[in-house]
Amino acid sequence: MTTENSNSAIPQITRDDEEAGSGDLARENVERLKALFPQIVADGKVDFDVLRQLLGDEVEEGEERYGLNWKGKRRARAFAMTPSLGTLRPAPKDSVNWETTQNIMIEGDNLEVLKLLRRSYAGKVKLIYIDPPYNTGGDFVYPDNYRDSIRNYMALTGQRGSDGELLNSEKETNGRRHTDWLNMIYPRLTVAAELLSEGGIILISIADEEISNLLQVTSEIFGEERRAAIIHRRKNRKPHNAGETMSYSYEFIVAFYARESFKLIQDYSTGHIDAKGTYAIYPVIQGDKKERTYVFKAGVRVEADDWQAGVIEAKRNSNLNIEILDDPRVEEGILQNNVRIKGRFRLTNESGALDKAMDAGNIFINSTGFPKEKRYRTDEDAKVDNHHWDIDKGKNEDGDDELKRLFKLKSDNNLFKYPKPVALIKKAILSTSTGDGDIVLDFFAGSGSTGHAVMAQNAEDGGERRFVLVQLPEPLDPNAKAQQDAFELCDREGVPANIAELTKERLRRAGKLVGKSTEKPVDTGFRVYKLATSNLKPWQPDPDNLEASIFDAVNNVLPDRSEDDLLVELLLKTGIDLTMPEEKREIGGQTVHALGGGALMVCLGNIADEKAEELGQGMANWVDELDPAQTTVYFKDSGIGSDGNRAATKANLAAILRQRLGDRIAKIASI
Repeated sequence: MTTENSNSAIPQITRDDEEAGSGDLARENVERLKALFPQIVADGKVDFDVLRQLLGDEVEEGEERYGLNWKGKRRARAFAMTPSLGTLRPAPKDSVNWETTQNIMIEGDNLEVLKLLRRSYAGKVKLIYIDPPYNTGGDFVYPDNYRDSIRNYMALTGQRGSDGELLNSEKETNGRRHTDWLNMIYPRLTVAAELLSEGGIILISIADEEISNLLQVTSEIFGEERRAAIIHRRKNRKPHNAGETMSYSYEFIVAFYARESFKLIQDYSTGHIDAKGTYAIYPVIQGDKKERTYVFKAGVRVEADDWQAGVIEAKRNSNLNIEILDDPRVEEGILQNNVRIKGRFRLTNESGALDKAMDAGNIFINSTGFPKEKRYRTDEDAKVDNHHWDIDKGKNEDGDDELKRLFKLKSDNNLFKYPKPVALIKKAILSTSTGDGDIVLDFFAGSGSTGHAVMAQNAEDGGERRFVLVQLPEPLDPNAKAQQDAFELCDREGVPANIAELTKERLRRAGKLVGKSTEKPVDTGFRVYKLATSNLKPWQPDPDNLEASIFDAVNNVLPDRSEDDLLVELLLKTGIDLTMPEEKREIGGQTVHALGGGALMVCLGNIADEKAEELGQGMANWVDELDPAQTTVYFKDSGIGSDGNRAATKANLAAILRQRLGDRIAKIASI
């Protein structure tokens, strides 16, 4: 790896350098061990005999030990540690509100994408929710070529010829289907664990077929002591007569937390009354009698005749006059006045307690549509959640209904199999105390329910949560009846017929729906990125024409890649959030990017020597204006000295920036 102390004025990061990869997880693990036990290192290697002595009786040795083993486990673990040499290419045309959104949707094999996200998002994800293939005997797909995973991915998705190893779709008749499933899930969970924040948690939906294996795998990766819960989720409205021995109406959600102690809480904020938002309170004074009119939700006014000693109470089975305003359901006869309310609401207004509760957002509408006071102000006060989730509008049929409405389907849902309902993901978001700025990750995105749920929950409570979704662009089969609607939709939209295109379209439609549901500012956009080979050429000399090979290597960037492509790869290599606020300016005929308030300055154009002075001075002026504590500057190596005077142009640029900015320059390099 070339360092800042290199003789070169602007040292270059090449494709083979460590910084051109996604991070060496094995080396980082060794560094953690060395920090804890310095004495285990001998000749730069880990001495496991010394480590065993230090750990004493805590080391399990011998063949007969507790754990789960299967054919391919060692290779799967090693593959998780292998850096990715791929990159993500931006796709603004597929995106919504590219310039302002904080949400991300990525097309690609989720293992490669997780590796690429490690530098930028390690320790930053609050909630991971995934619904991986259940391995019920049908097909599931994953890339299984460990030697060249990016090349394999390109073959899988039809972006290359069939010379790569193809998808491995295993049927129930294959005796190793559990082994294949474990080899698929193990490396993905290993890398995902690195992304969780100190207080983060992962929730994994799973059925009976792999629950025992999943529990052992997650216990090994996260630690058995960090298992937060095994949640039983009712998945069907009515029992299905599908099983041979009994009806299966439930599935499991396995929950593990990252590092800090964690508890799943009962949430009391769903639909809370916000005096500045959808819900409000309006006092009415008539003579000496104190009356109050409460507007509990848009279009519904609850009038209470009883206001005595600051107490309002609706007793069970009592009648309150509920007037429905501007609700089309009234005309259909679904809702009428004098609705019978079952429930109770009591809150004194002594010392302004009622007003304070309203202002703090501690009044909410419960599942029966009646107001209640939020009893728990903080997570520490809150009750732990129940392991049995029977969620209103959170059944599989609800997920189907949501897609039918969004896509205006006339027949059964033939877009996605078993899409998760939005209510289920919202429950996960709230029970894990996910709040403003927190990232919710789903790397088996499927129908995009997680992104939809994040937007919907933000609309309800004014939150600013972000989502990152990953979905393999698995091709659709035009001859499969179950994919007929999906294939026709892609054909109408003029997009490739694959699952990821459906995910994006669902997010677009869900964003519009959520935007119409509230007047609050909600981020309903998303940036799209696509997995690809690195923008940087590998060194592949032709022994029969070495001169041509050297000349070709001067320009180290692939010919079809843009400045924006290079910028994204640079962000991934340097560990910067892909949606970090960015400013652009034209300086010296070049586009200059300032990220993080000037902490990173990037110019990836072709710079002639005669323009170096103007560019360097202009960049320094902009840094002075932004005034970051320190700044790192990157250029495109093959773009410096585009008129052939590379060494002089590099030296000139470096000298100008160092002279102007001095100690504020943390690093100058090229890619």
